[in-house]
Amino acid sequence: MSELLLKDKLRELRTRMHLTQSKVGQYLNMTRQGYAHYEAGLRNPDYLTLLKLSKLYQVDIGELINNHTTPIVHETLHENVDYTIKPANIKQNAVPPRVIQLTSDEKKLFNLYGKLSPSEKKEFLDMLELKVNEIKKPK
Repeated sequence: MSELLLKDKLRELRTRMHLTQSKVGQYLNMTRQGYAHYEAGLRNPDYLTLLKLSKLYQVDIGELINNHTTPIVHETLHENVDYTIKPANIKQNAVPPRVIQLTSDEKKLFNLYGKLSPSEKKEFLDMLELKVNEIKKPK
């Protein structure tokens, strides 16, 4: 079994949460390129950055820095974590990004959706779209 290095764990956890490198960089108050260096193994995050990453991904800091032989599985979006992404550098006169807080039902929906295969996700989205259109039709 191969070892999971920090760089691999960071990429796996980020993709499981459907976050971009830019979004994680913003969360850490750094550029996308700065964060990308962590995933490429070119740089290692300092202790405070590791703490922020462990909070974001809801894993123990030891799981990030130790070479485990089993993949880390992110099962749920935890209600005690602020998943909002705060912009690092908003240009003057730029429209600030909208911040959306998820309800517990929305978090549950994302968690369940994340457990589906790609074909099941497509089937689910098609069914959901049909249901929404059915509800919105005038009677």
